[in-house]
Amino acid sequence: MTQHLTAEAAAATVAAHEAGCYDTGREGLRDDLLGLIQNTLKFRPRMTGSEWAEGRPGQLGFGRIPKGTGSESGPVTLYGYQRGLLDAMCDPTVPLITVLKAARVGYTRMATLAIGYHLHQDPTLCAVAQPTIPDAEDFGADEIGPMLRDTPVLAEQLRPVRKGERQDKATFYRLANGASVRLVGAASDDAFRRYSARFLFGDELDAEGWTPKAKTQGDKLKLFWTRGETFWNRKQIRGGTPLLKDTSRTWKLWLQSDQRRYFVPCPHCSAAAGRLAGWQYLEWGGPDVPHGVKWSLDEDGAVAHVWYVGTCGHRIEEGHKSWMDERGEWRATAKPKQPGHVGFHLWTGMSLNPNAAWPVLVGEWIEAQADPASLVQPFVNLRLGMPYEATYGHQIKIEAFTQRMEPYPTEIPPGVAYLTAGVDVQSGKGKNPRIEVTVYGWGRGHECWLIGHWIFRGDPAQREVWDQLDRLLLRSFVGPDGRRFRIQAAAVDSGGHHTAETYAFCELRRARRVWAIKGRSEKNGQRTRVWPRRPTVKNGNTVYLVGGNAARDFVYGSLAVPRPGPRYIHFPSDAPAEAEPLDTEFFEQLTRERLITPKGGQYTVWDKPKDKAHEAGVCLVYAYAAAVGLQTLNKKWLTALEGGPAALPQALPAVAEAEEDTDPAAALPLVEEPPAPAPAAVIKSKRPRGRRVIRSNL
Repeated sequence: MTQHLTAEAAAATVAAHEAGCYDTGREGLRDDLLGLIQNTLKFRPRMTGSEWAEGRPGQLGFGRIPKGTGSESGPVTLYGYQRGLLDAMCDPTVPLITVLKAARVGYTRMATLAIGYHLHQDPTLCAVAQPTIPDAEDFGADEIGPMLRDTPVLAEQLRPVRKGERQDKATFYRLANGASVRLVGAASDDAFRRYSARFLFGDELDAEGWTPKAKTQGDKLKLFWTRGETFWNRKQIRGGTPLLKDTSRTWKLWLQSDQRRYFVPCPHCSAAAGRLAGWQYLEWGGPDVPHGVKWSLDEDGAVAHVWYVGTCGHRIEEGHKSWMDERGEWRATAKPKQPGHVGFHLWTGMSLNPNAAWPVLVGEWIEAQADPASLVQPFVNLRLGMPYEATYGHQIKIEAFTQRMEPYPTEIPPGVAYLTAGVDVQSGKGKNPRIEVTVYGWGRGHECWLIGHWIFRGDPAQREVWDQLDRLLLRSFVGPDGRRFRIQAAAVDSGGHHTAETYAFCELRRARRVWAIKGRSEKNGQRTRVWPRRPTVKNGNTVYLVGGNAARDFVYGSLAVPRPGPRYIHFPSDAPAEAEPLDTEFFEQLTRERLITPKGGQYTVWDKPKDKAHEAGVCLVYAYAAAVGLQTLNKKWLTALEGGPAALPQALPAVAEAEEDTDPAAALPLVEEPPAPAPAAVIKSKRPRGRRVIRSNL
């Protein structure tokens, strides 16, 4: 009874306590529920790309620079212009981005950080397209893999390769949160099949791997874009370093964007106005504009001082660049052709990297002036982040060539190391059959001297016209100090109507390096080696398949070099004995081939006029091919040229010694007079036991 009363009393006590604390308990429960809604169930504020990478004030960001991927490693610190770029890369309201960029601007780092952001903050399927499969493997192994391993929030999500699974050469990574990143090569036929991705990153669009092939389904960038068709919020970032203006895919895409540039305030205008003022974007400028990078030279020609002149007229020193970068902002300068298409232009002069300082760029520009035909384009592409507008000989007025003709002190002027000849065989369709040949002298840096141009009129089916050519190829020319030069190699076109005669002539003179050549088949503007590693044998005859596009790029580009030096072409005011005079017609022929972009194509080809003569230009191309052939077949020619003419033998033989590198015909005996022609014979068997003899009267 006592125990029962005690239990009842205890229950009454608890009930009284609960009744007295009800209001307090209810308030506590209410606070807990509201806290749950506001903190746990509430969506987190969205982080921008730059906040994720380097953190908010007082917080460390998630981004890391992996060891071995640059000069620094550890937590990320961004330049001012990089923050705006990374924020756009991670902004879900920006579906399409094109980046026109130079080197040393941190573009690759921004791309990997954007991929890391989408793997962590918004777990999704990512795809990276590089030009080729090896490029994709290298990017995966050198950039994506280290980024995943050295970023803690990603490393803990990185799914290990399980037993029985295969890690495909660093081209596929899967995370435990369902995100993944796949790397493909655009050149592969099946690069854009059998997978989906919401975040798409296409790199180096001007590389050949992005050019559609004959059997591909169309534009590869559009095929890449279709990989995100199942996602309503797909996003594509594409870009790279532009190459040639006429064919640059990156440049054309950037022109379709809103063309954003990084505007920075002028420190002097801001100081005068008491606020940020004098907004402008930095650019290289040039001698024809008052603004841009300027410099002075000392008495020795070295760079003494470099500064920047703003569009406001103020002189800005290199030390101001960090202040301007921190306060700059990206601004659109055009209306995009497609809504939501954002474009960024980054050039090296914006960067705070010590190797991107203005004095460094000026030094590289001055160095490029020593060999403008070879070094200016890399500067424009890799430093200015702009496409290069190639200037070829056909863009020069003929009068400019005649005005630069010069007298040679001897038949072979100083500076020439050796001679080659380019030979074109013309049937003339019965009207003007002939053989045309031009002899050129070559020096250091492929500086070139035209020696003379000869036309041997007559039917190339007859021996007499070939005899005239042979006498020229055996002729010697007087050089400085009485030294005599002979033609060391000749390239003879065999692609016309007199192929059999050309083969017969060259086959008997291979020991003298008289080579039959033919243009290699190059589809879609392909550029192949100027001279092949090995010749091709056709019906027992040796022919060298040359890369005509690359050869024309070089020699016609050399015509535009304005000053003597590497690749400059000299023209004599007086022609050698029996050579043709260098008149207006010669120079017009020299410049009649045109570099064109086929309709709808992303490549250039050389258009050869069908109704006008252009043999002078063709002979130049062949003579250059012969020079490359010498250097390809025997490396001593290349190394000797590096030391100038004095490094070559003082008496160059007319007949080749046994070529020590590759030419299998070097040991053939020199035949001054060809034997009587043998009757044609064809051996009908699976294994021919002898060469097929071509009927010829040469």
